[in-house]
Amino acid sequence: EIAHQTRSELESHLNAQQSQLQTQIETANQNQTQLQSQISELQQQLETAHQERLLLKSQLSAAGDREFAEAESAPTTGSTSARRLGKSSKEWVVCQQGQGNYTTISEAVKNAAPGTRIYVQPGLYRESIILDKSVEIIGCTEAGSVTIESTDSNCIKMESDSALVRGLTMISTGKFYAVDVRKGELIVEDSDITSADYSVVGICGPDADSAIRRCQIHDGVWNGIFISDDGKATVEDCNIYDNGSLGIGVGLGGKLIARRCRINDNGSEAIAVYRDSIATVDDCDLTGNAGGAWRIADNGYVRGKGNQE
Repeated sequence: EIAHQTRSELESHLNAQQSQLQTQIETANQNQTQLQSQISELQQQLETAHQERLLLKSQLSAAGDREFAEAESAPTTGSTSARRLGKSSKEWVVCQQGQGNYTTISEAVKNAAPGTRIYVQPGLYRESIILDKSVEIIGCTEAGSVTIESTDSNCIKMESDSALVRGLTMISTGKFYAVDVRKGELIVEDSDITSADYSVVGICGPDADSAIRRCQIHDGVWNGIFISDDGKATVEDCNIYDNGSLGIGVGLGGKLIARRCRINDNGSEAIAVYRDSIATVDDCDLTGNAGGAWRIADNGYVRGKGNQE
């Protein structure tokens, strides 16, 4: 009888353990089902995010291709100014010694009709030029440099639909861009540009567009070129060096096309592309910068080929 009671108690104990284990198994199965459901949901979210990313890249690439195609179809020689500005109706000469139409560039621009070509004789012109009409300013550098130095504003401030400057040395000594483009299409060629206490060239705003060719852009306390707020720039055959931060910064929807440039010895990266901006960079030397060749962040997109990094 005692043996029978012991056996009964043992069976009861084993049954209780079995029931407990069965409950644990059922709970584990339920947890596994929930985990599998969560994993499946996460996989679906990941696939959706992947598809959205592919779509975004496709859209950005298409936008970059359009910008690239537009730049490819545009002339890259002096004919560009003729196409945009039209045939010059008049040619004026600026000479500090009085052997011309005007002694200051600002006075010549103020009195010029759209389409006027202004030739500037060598000298140091301490003034700030507001381009509020479509003119060409060309430095006559055969006998010396044509230097614009400004302390209390930009050397060149773009306020017209189109203009061209060529063959100038521009030095900003205050907290201003040496060249400030907020609207219109400005062409800058064969010029030496620096800003002692700010970024050198600023191209900011949806109506701002600039083509910069064969220029020296250097020794800015911040960036060599800054493109922002949906501004656009094509930069070709330029030397951009010894700037305190970036060689070229492209942010807030800016668009850059750069070809055959040398961007070296800057205090941060050669080129930074961030905040929904796009850059097409081909055949450029991006070596020797303190932060390396690139910084790409916050939906920045870059395409390019043939670059030295």
